[in-house]
Amino acid sequence: MIFVQGWIRVSKHDLDEIVPAASLMMIETVKEPGCLHYSFAKDVSDSGLVHISERWDSQDSLNAHFQTQHMSHFNAALSGLTIEAMDVRMYSGEEVKIMMQS
Repeated sequence: MIFVQGWIRVSKHDLDEIVPAASLMMIETVKEPGCLHYSFAKDVSDSGLVHISERWDSQDSLNAHFQTQHMSHFNAALSGLTIEAMDVRMYSGEEVKIMMQS
């Protein structure tokens, strides 16, 4: 299993601009084969900070995601924003334990 966790800090005036692009990205990405979870979330106490959380069944699925049209559109949308900083990391998980579930 592949996990992608990270954040993007945009200027406060660009925060509303990232929402439509991120929403479309989430809608389209969860339809992809191998996508187990994909979300963006605005930080509740730090405006301008957007969290990224992804879970994929394999590296091949994630690699295919990078080639999609919606990924290309999302990257184009980001290029028009003021990105102040970002940190996105990929992790491989061989053993996954469920800590809480409802």
